[in-house]
Amino acid sequence: MAYIESSSGKKPSLFSAITIGVGSIIGSGWLFASYKASKVAGPAAIWSWVIGAAIALLVALLLAEIATYYSKETGLFARLLSLTHNHDMGFIISSSNWFCTIIIIPAEAEASVQYLAEAYPPISADIFTNNHFTALGIAIVCVIMFLYGLINYWGIKLLAKANNAITTFKLIVPAATALLFFAASYHPENFTAYQGSFAPYGYDKIFSAVVACGIFYSFYGFNTITFFSTELDKPQRNIPLALIGSIVICLIIYLMLQVSFIGAVETSSIANGWHNLDFNSPLAQLAILFGMNWVAIVLYIDAAISPSGTGIIFVGSSARIFTGMAQDKQMPQVFGKVHPLHGVNRLSIIVTLGFCMALVVFFDNWDKIMIVVSVFMSISCMAVPIAFVKLRKLDSTRRPFTMPAGRVISYIVYIAISYLLIQCGFIPLLVSVIFHSVFFVIYCIVYYRAFAPSVRAFFSSWSMFIYLVVVTIFGYLIDYKIVPELTAVIGLVIAATINYYFLINQKGYNARH
Repeated sequence: MAYIESSSGKKPSLFSAITIGVGSIIGSGWLFASYKASKVAGPAAIWSWVIGAAIALLVALLLAEIATYYSKETGLFARLLSLTHNHDMGFIISSSNWFCTIIIIPAEAEASVQYLAEAYPPISADIFTNNHFTALGIAIVCVIMFLYGLINYWGIKLLAKANNAITTFKLIVPAATALLFFAASYHPENFTAYQGSFAPYGYDKIFSAVVACGIFYSFYGFNTITFFSTELDKPQRNIPLALIGSIVICLIIYLMLQVSFIGAVETSSIANGWHNLDFNSPLAQLAILFGMNWVAIVLYIDAAISPSGTGIIFVGSSARIFTGMAQDKQMPQVFGKVHPLHGVNRLSIIVTLGFCMALVVFFDNWDKIMIVVSVFMSISCMAVPIAFVKLRKLDSTRRPFTMPAGRVISYIVYIAISYLLIQCGFIPLLVSVIFHSVFFVIYCIVYYRAFAPSVRAFFSSWSMFIYLVVVTIFGYLIDYKIVPELTAVIGLVIAATINYYFLINQKGYNARH
């Protein structure tokens, strides 16, 4: 893929790389996640953010070493196992990443419309009612996604300029909101008000909130930096710095919001439990309760800007996944041709938007999308430690960036992500197994068109399918309380560790494409 230069002859800088990461991370999550995490975990939700950020940061550091090694590869995050293992196994992660990226786009557009629907009650029922979008609401969501596509249509130069401005706004508003809440109303007794406990629902809910309340979802956008690796200035230096910097910046903002939200609500409103809080536009409604109507207006404006900034970036990311998969011959070759000036395959953008608009019909509110996205996000991130260890085995030469204790960290990250997956629930995990199985069959039919190479394709990726089945089984055991959670977790660690060996050492039985 050709490098994209600005009119001054310079590629997007470290600042632009960080704003891509921050712009992807701070989306719809900050509007809802603090409120939802409080309902699930109470004040202990603070630790949910720390855990979510820690996992994301470790994944990012592992990814940074891989990205500096493959700095000239397009759509790297989605192609990890295609590069380190084989294209058949890589297709599973590529399809997971592609679907995850695709579904985030309508999630962000829906978040904007869902949040803004509460700003003017007389028309809110015409857009969003009974926790579902109406036909008019769906049409508005589709128009917003169309605008995302237009910005991406002219390549990364316009994307970087638009995102730099949007991200500046996205940083200021959440941080300022938290500070204003601290000043307007802060009740330190709230942290132990319900049942006299910091964790009234148990410490296990801290982990549940990471996936169930959009916290891991809120950090996931860091990986988009690697999708633009061939178009950034000095990728060997700027990719690791941008990955780390974007996560740390966003963690600080998210913690400020969570602490300020917990302290801001009236103590009497949580007398019967945090789970009884009831907001549709949490932060804006809280600001109105404090008499800060102008803050509510700014928040409603940001509800349009923050998710849209993320949606814009993910349209570009999805298009680049299409291009990367086409270059790996996992998609039709027409998606592999990039525009000579704008450096993006425009057909990929059009097809992406088509899929997004179809998805809005099936996932017609933010909550529905978020938990499904969390499953596919986790599966995509699970590929990072697997690819990291395999790459270290394939080539032990020193990288431009080397992760200290990389192999140990990889195993820890792998187990942590596996645990997060089983917390997502049995049904979303079952959906992921069905999705990957169906898409893999379609891939074999379309690409190999014969039984023998299709069988070899399965044997080239069997360990990944076993992994998906294993986490689904343990998700079922926990979801339906078949066994004590501690027993299920111990069993998961044992089964996942055995599978870890086979995932790393998975052999390919078809010739490289």
